[in-house]
Amino acid sequence: MAKAALLALALFAAAPAYAADPPATISIQDQGSDELPPGAPADDYGFVAWCYGALDESIGVYQTVLPDLKDIDAKFGSPVKEATPYGEDVSDERKALKRFAAAMEAAERASPRPIAPEGVRAINLGRSIWDPAKAQPRRQLAHAWLMWGLPNRCESTAKTLKTRATLLGQALAIGAPKVDAPEHADAHPEGRPAAPPAPSPAATPPSEAPSIDTLLDSSAGASTDKAKGKSN
Repeated sequence: MAKAALLALALFAAAPAYAADPPATISIQDQGSDELPPGAPADDYGFVAWCYGALDESIGVYQTVLPDLKDIDAKFGSPVKEATPYGEDVSDERKALKRFAAAMEAAERASPRPIAPEGVRAINLGRSIWDPAKAQPRRQLAHAWLMWGLPNRCESTAKTLKTRATLLGQALAIGAPKVDAPEHADAHPEGRPAAPPAPSPAATPPSEAPSIDTLLDSSAGASTDKAKGKSN
């Protein structure tokens, strides 16, 4: 079921109960727009983080207003039948979140300085666009959710950001100095080969095996000593 502002507006215009209940204030001109949304960061990394925050919050709002969406779908119907209203749309949005996250991570790895804190601020800024709508009754929040859409430039900017960051990361890897591995993995820390470990005394074989006579004499002596001990 495609989420479109015109469809939502027409749907609510046909419902007298909703005519006096305008949707909560939220910037809906962003839907399908290539323009930079008001208040969003202008740099690519910050903007993609803003898109991530706004879309992730939208998915959270969807879970909140799902009962209202089911009610609206039951009352007005839809050309696309789904077990859960807008389930395919939200599934696609979750995939978009992964693409945005991958682009941000690539930019963070390629950056010569830490930029993750800036990304967190931009994510929270994106989330905050839903604050006015979330302060309204749930049915108005459902109206706002139906009429909001992610700007088109979110996808294109994320793709550009990831491609540029990946190329930069590869260039940095090529230009990094090479560290030669030591010739001997078991070399001494000072560069000398480590001496082989000394054999265990228990493992050292006798220089000459004892004769059979010696073994017999020893056995006899041991038997005599045992006998003496018993007699005492």
